[in-house]
Amino acid sequence: MNAPAQAPAFNRMQQLMSTSPVPSISTELLATADGELNRELNAFLFDPPSNPNLLKGKRIAIGCTNGVEEVEILGAQRWLTEHGAEVHIVSPRIGEFHPTLGLRFPPITKTHVLAIRLMENAGWLKIDRYTDEAKVSDYDAVILPGGCWNPDALRMDEDCRKFVRGMYEAGKPTCAICHGQWVMVSAEILKGKKATAVWNIQVDLKNAGATVLDEPCVVDGNLITARFPYDLPRMVKALVGQLQAAK
Repeated sequence: MNAPAQAPAFNRMQQLMSTSPVPSISTELLATADGELNRELNAFLFDPPSNPNLLKGKRIAIGCTNGVEEVEILGAQRWLTEHGAEVHIVSPRIGEFHPTLGLRFPPITKTHVLAIRLMENAGWLKIDRYTDEAKVSDYDAVILPGGCWNPDALRMDEDCRKFVRGMYEAGKPTCAICHGQWVMVSAEILKGKKATAVWNIQVDLKNAGATVLDEPCVVDGNLITARFPYDLPRMVKALVGQLQAAK
């Protein structure tokens, strides 16, 4: 790659991550490693959009809360937006907690969610809609990204579970990657379905009644699941295929 071509890619990489002082998932290392799935992720993140109007008129919800894995949410959000979709970050309201729990949230959490890179805090992402406002009729698909903390908190939100279950029952693409399938477990939509997830929680899917496949992306009807950040392109490809087929 020549120098002029390197500059935009480097700038885009810097927008997706910064230097990490703690154990983290490096977008740079992930996207430049010599593996088939890594090369697919690199093209997904950095190639210019093939068709900016591909998803024009489609509205996609990304359900998440604090602790969402940065590369999964930003990678999906940017690709879908650059291909014409309207993408909303949909999150629960922080609400109030009993003082005995010792929980403290900065004021910004009322309007933003904190992204992470494995164990490292990353940037704040603006909430577009709260889960108690989200309606199945407003969206064509939903994505549940990972990050361990995010779905473990998200699955506790009744409005989120209801929304995810409603999207699935409406036959709309219902997607999860990495730990995001925990929300599907709590929404009780995995029984009798084929699915995958990050390796350490595949047993949770099995216990929820799913048939677990260790594959980059598993599609069972409108249920679409993937394992790890480098599987993101295949999950989004399956999502796009279903949206186009629904036209």
